[in-house]
Amino acid sequence: MNFLIIEHLIIEPAAIIADVIRQHGHHCTTIALEQAAPLPSNASDYDGIIVMGGPQSANDHDTLMQDELSWVKTTLNANIPMLGICLGAQIMAKAVGADITPSPVRELGWFPIYPCQESANDALFNTMTDGFMVFQWHGETFSFTESMTQVATHPQVPAQAFRLNRAQYGLQFHVEVDESIIEQWIAYGESERRHLGETGIKHLHQQTQCHLTQMQRFCRQMVDAWLTLI
Repeated sequence: MNFLIIEHLIIEPAAIIADVIRQHGHHCTTIALEQAAPLPSNASDYDGIIVMGGPQSANDHDTLMQDELSWVKTTLNANIPMLGICLGAQIMAKAVGADITPSPVRELGWFPIYPCQESANDALFNTMTDGFMVFQWHGETFSFTESMTQVATHPQVPAQAFRLNRAQYGLQFHVEVDESIIEQWIAYGESERRHLGETGIKHLHQQTQCHLTQMQRFCRQMVDAWLTLI
């Protein structure tokens, strides 16, 4: 199978997600929107799309974001499998009519997520434990529309993961990262560093040592389940 990765920033790659896809013998093509690479005219050439995170907002009015929103909406309507991560999830949500707003909590670092009513019956989230720790790096969130089935939540930031059509998922959090990617984000994110402060960054590093391996294991299981749906 052939998969398309839409990358908004070079330091926000598909990482473990792409690794698992390739380990199954499939092919991944990456489009770097940061370098103004065009989106394909025909998404049906691909068996699945992965839309990654980035510093942009789904509310941006520039041509690049408007074109991407339109492309994602068309692709979703064509029932092509899609996995959106952070900004990617917000773009998917906005494409189906959701609002993108400032997050009530600026989630930077490790936070727990919780199953919803639909999680137990969901192919990707039925093994997720209560209070599962994931890595977050975002300042915006999304509302829910009737077409979105919620599959993960948090009391302060409810919009954590949703399902649309078969094999179409949006995740607010980053299960794909490794330690080097996290360090690149800290170095890149001046606003995020100020928000965390030295104490917050030290705590983030400590939690990474505790939770990263388990989250990466979940990521691999999740991608395996997504490929099975496809």
